[in-house]
This record gives sequence, C-alpha cells and structure tokens, in this order.
Amino acid sequence: MNPPTRAPLGAALALLLCVASLAGATGVPIVTGIVLVVVLMVAIGWPDLFELPSARGTRIVVALTGIGGALLSAMPPGGFGPMLGVATVCAAAVFAAFVHQMLRPERTALTASLTGTVAGAMLTGLAGCWIRAQATAAADPVAAGVVTASAAGLCAALLILTVPGRGAIVAPLAIASSAAVSALVLLALPGPSPLVGALAGLAVGVGASGAHVLLGSTLVAREPAPSLAVAAAPVATAGVIVLLAARLAS
Repeated sequence: MNPPTRAPLGAALALLLCVASLAGATGVPIVTGIVLVVVLMVAIGWPDLFELPSARGTRIVVALTGIGGALLSAMPPGGFGPMLGVATVCAAAVFAAFVHQMLRPERTALTASLTGTVAGAMLTGLAGCWIRAQATAAADPVAAGVVTASAAGLCAALLILTVPGRGAIVAPLAIASSAAVSALVLLALPGPSPLVGALAGLAVGVGASGAHVLLGSTLVAREPAPSLAVAAAPVATAGVIVLLAARLAS
C-alpha cells in the first residue's frame, strides 16, 4: 500500500465519523464501532511500523488499551465517569507496558520497545475521545455542528495528503483545506460561526497532517500492516482535538 492508497483509508474513516455525527444519540454506538476499527488498525500495524521487538505483546497492550478506552467512553456520565475511565485505562497501559517488558524472554531494544508500546497505547486510549465528542454533540446542537465540521475537515485533509509531492507543500495545503471545509460545513449547519469551524478545522488539520507525515516517513510505512497504522493514527489523534473543540463551543 503506497501513500495514495493508505490516506483515502483514513479519509474514509473520517467520512464515516462525519456521517455518524449527524445521527445524534443514535450515532454513539456507530462511532464506538468506528473507533474500535481504528484501534485495531493501529494495534495491528504499530509494532511493524516502528520495527519493535516482541510485536505480539505490544499489539495486545495497544489493542486492549484502545478497546477499554472506547468502552468506558461509551458509558453514560455519572459515578466512574467516562473521561476518568479513559485516564485510568491510559495509566494502566503504562503499567502494562512495563509488565510486557519484564515478561519478554529476550530484552533487546528495551527502550524502543517500552516507549513504542506506551506511545501506541496512549494513541489508541485517547481515540475514545471521538465517542465522548459524539455524546456531547447528541446533547447540544452547537457542539454537534462543530463535531460534524471537524470530521469533514479531517476527511478533506487526509484526502489532500494523497496528492504526491513534498510534505512541506502538501501538509500546509491539507491544513488549509481542513479549515476551509470545516468553515463551509458550519455555514449549512446550526452552530457557531464559520470562524469557529475554521479554527477547529485548523487544529484538526495540524494534528492529523503532522501524524500522517511523521508516521508516513518511516522506512516500512508502505508495507501492508504498517500502512494500517499510518492510515488510522491521524484519525485517532484528531479525536481529542474534536472533543476539546466541541466542549469549548457548547
């Protein structure tokens, strides 16, 4: 899978999130399913992307962190709140990463394996923020507009990143496209002013483009399994930005 084929995969996930955001409370289980797909894609490709030793253990830690974060994010507020649950899962993932290293029969490349596992787990753990953003959107039409606009901007940015060219040119174009599309979407939806959409789209574009360019620059990024992580990671990265934008706008 080369860059022109892996970036549309991430754009397709973003488009699904955009469509699901229009469904209100009904969209929460749909977004949960999409997030779980994102988590599994990252978990499958992450160890190969960074050529980590003990790939199976890393996949287990990264996948379980993302699944736990997604399921806790889908919980209704109250008691052990969803965001507290996500924070707890991410903290447990750090402990699990150390346990994984201690259980390895051969502790070669220990630092790379530990930091790589923790980084992947944090990424998938925070992917659940998409679910909380959708729950916020279901309760507030203003936040709903921001979530939809941000997801549309993310889709546009990832599509622009399919264009062959130098990252110094393509990435700024993707960021600008994200801001423009987000602003245009808010012109058609009830919500804050298009300026808010442009700012949200700008932040989403920066996060997604940075993740895509950084991960796509690794030596094995074009291979099938690593390509899954390269495609899904920008979507996971954008979740916390979208949630913040929705909370600030609501």
